[in-house]
Amino acid sequence: MLNYIRDAIMAPTTRSSPKNNNSSSQKPGVAVKDVNSSESRQTSSAPMRGYKVTDNERTRKYGIGANSLEMLITKANSKFPLLELHLYLASDGFEVSDDEYLDSLPAQTLFIAAGPDAVITTDADFEFEKMRQQSPLLKVADIFYEFIEQHPEKFRRMITEYEHQKQRRVLDNTKAHLSLKAEHVEWFEGGEERFHSKEEAMAMRAQTRVRGYYYKAKEELTRNPLYRQNAKARQVINSVLEQFRYLLIGCDYFSMMFDRKCQQKHEFLQQKLGEEETDAGSLPSKRLRQVIKEYTKENCILDEWSVSLCSDLGDFYCQGSFSENGNCCSMQHTINPYASRENLILFQVWNLDHQIELCRTILPALVVNVEDLVSNPQRKCSLHKKQVVDISVLEYFLEIFSLKNLKLVHIVCHEKVQRSNRSNGRLLCPDCHEYRIVQELMEVQADSPTI
Repeated sequence: MLNYIRDAIMAPTTRSSPKNNNSSSQKPGVAVKDVNSSESRQTSSAPMRGYKVTDNERTRKYGIGANSLEMLITKANSKFPLLELHLYLASDGFEVSDDEYLDSLPAQTLFIAAGPDAVITTDADFEFEKMRQQSPLLKVADIFYEFIEQHPEKFRRMITEYEHQKQRRVLDNTKAHLSLKAEHVEWFEGGEERFHSKEEAMAMRAQTRVRGYYYKAKEELTRNPLYRQNAKARQVINSVLEQFRYLLIGCDYFSMMFDRKCQQKHEFLQQKLGEEETDAGSLPSKRLRQVIKEYTKENCILDEWSVSLCSDLGDFYCQGSFSENGNCCSMQHTINPYASRENLILFQVWNLDHQIELCRTILPALVVNVEDLVSNPQRKCSLHKKQVVDISVLEYFLEIFSLKNLKLVHIVCHEKVQRSNRSNGRLLCPDCHEYRIVQELMEVQADSPTI
């Protein structure tokens, strides 16, 4: 199949994903503080500490000693000459703008030197993009999508023909049940070498897809004119993105979707297999992640959608095209990526299809609600008739990232047509249960000691 794909569709050109550093005039998560505060002028006797400074593209990195923010900015400007240099934390993109906050940071903290209007690339963003550029599997997806956009009918015929060929062969699934790297070495070749088990590798693949939705949502929201031109809206959107991030931590980025050892299965899979499944156990994590996950589990925020899409052996079933309006694929597509390396690569082009479209419907609706919130602060909640204070972050989260709105479909069943269904996001008041749940979650993570 690999030779078949290479000869048939892997053209000399591939889709690139250049990062548009000018797509927004403001950084997500910038903490606004007074650069000229009195604290910045009281550090002349403070001890020198070492820091690291790089640029947004990570082209160079310097170690700099300083005892004040002013000194650090001056020395950084000599390494990265800019008309108006600002320093941002590489870990999360927050701007450091006074000595008090600088003193709270540990020595050797890495800063990004950039202008006031730069879109900051955090360490997580940078590593994901680097992985995306270097990973053959992620590049394969780009090649497929470009070919599909240009030749949709031809690709459908090719896939259908291959499926018919596959059905005529006797597939070797004798190794599907094996889990450890030592038991099925060839399955881990070409990208999965760092994993110890198939389940670990598949869980990471699920996380990668969900992280991609986060970066897509972040990109679309932060380049929107409302975000760039309205300070209040920018603050709300930054808060939404932060809450998305902690909800994703709480569900481990839905890693269980592709993990066959997750005992809690999707409802459609239970019906297909004709058996009941038990609840899943909690996944091990670091302390902060565990605190957040325990809270989400205790409050049953995401339990319904923290489920696996495959059987205990690893069989995945297509949930059908959007027009079929259900969880049944008329073509009965199925695949087991645990069985062989070839199946694992083919699984790359099985898509998680947003039933309510992400870029055409969900994100525009979110922006409209944010604009309504900041421009009409006296608006009343439709349920409790009290003044609104936030948007329905949890509902938008479920529509963007969870199986409440995502269906796993074979590429042939992924219909890229405009849909008429609408987002269920709305404005909330303090009495709304969803608002209280998300606020308590943020308080839990804020109160949790860092490690």
